[in-house]
Amino acid sequence: MKPPHHAACSMRAIAIAHSPFKSRFGTPRQSGLVPDAVGWIEPISPWNRQEAWVGIEQYSHLWLIWQVHDRPHQPVSSVRPPRLGGNIKLGVFATRSPARPNPIGLSLVKLQRVEPRNGHVIIHVSGLDLLDGTPILDIKPHIAFTDCPKNSDSGMAREEPIRLPVDWTQVPDDERETISASEKTVIEQTLALDPRPAFHHDPERVYHCPLFDWDVRFCVQDAIIIVRGVDALSTNAPPNQAPSPNHTGR
Repeated sequence: MKPPHHAACSMRAIAIAHSPFKSRFGTPRQSGLVPDAVGWIEPISPWNRQEAWVGIEQYSHLWLIWQVHDRPHQPVSSVRPPRLGGNIKLGVFATRSPARPNPIGLSLVKLQRVEPRNGHVIIHVSGLDLLDGTPILDIKPHIAFTDCPKNSDSGMAREEPIRLPVDWTQVPDDERETISASEKTVIEQTLALDPRPAFHHDPERVYHCPLFDWDVRFCVQDAIIIVRGVDALSTNAPPNQAPSPNHTGR
């Protein structure tokens, strides 16, 4: 059966997300997994007028509908979810893989506050899983009685992911002191989720995870995240170490 014919649908961003995550590698696979990942949503004209946001403060959480803008994955029909060790294939529609037919994503974030600014607004949120600079296509309030149905089944994702301990002992004290306490918390929460592709098992391999203004170097040995060093992020930072599209199930 041929799909019904519709006029082309043109969507434009209504806002831009600002987050600590500077690379696809290290960005959490789900919203809320790094609860202290604080950022803000900057609405774009004409949606930055305060009148568009009147009443939003009454909600605790917001749904963000966003565009996968940073080198979108080619759509695939099956993926190997990291949660299943990267060894089992599932249909793309049975996962939250970004390798979708259309480059859009969905995130649930906690609303922290709405900041009036020169007649416009800035929306402060936490629990982000978005790359810095992500275009936001729409924002809708979270409604608990309909968005959290009783007796729902989350399939392969019934339990939260395992979090690994993070060891900072190899980082010199003076290097650690350059990182703020809030940045260190987000770095630990991010690395504890083990952002490596599921098929990587080399304990000597050093990964680079750009967070805030830092290039965080780490390896994984005996199920422990070992931070090797933290350097100021530069324009010459290592390339994005995102896994291949077939291994990006979420």
